[in-house]
Amino acid sequence: MGAMAIDQKYCEVSQPLDDWVPSSIQVRILEGVAAGLSSGRLSRELHLSSKTIDYHVRVMSDKLQAPNRVALVSRAFVLQILRTDTWPPRIAPEAMD
Repeated sequence: MGAMAIDQKYCEVSQPLDDWVPSSIQVRILEGVAAGLSSGRLSRELHLSSKTIDYHVRVMSDKLQAPNRVALVSRAFVLQILRTDTWPPRIAPEAMD
């Protein structure tokens, strides 16, 4: 078997478009997604509909050019939006307004 080719576009990390700063609700949703919570659980904990949770996840994923939740969390760590020194994951203070 030969070596697997890696698509270069997945290796490049750029800053979020327009220096995106998450809203307070997006912060809580992103922290929950990073902790592995489902939309259903987040909706119960945040008193929002699961459609609202999914909407915010989609908006954040689009902004960070992430195709799914795992990629969203990974990008948030790489871009230092999420702190790497806490569990459960927390937003870095400099990433908030």
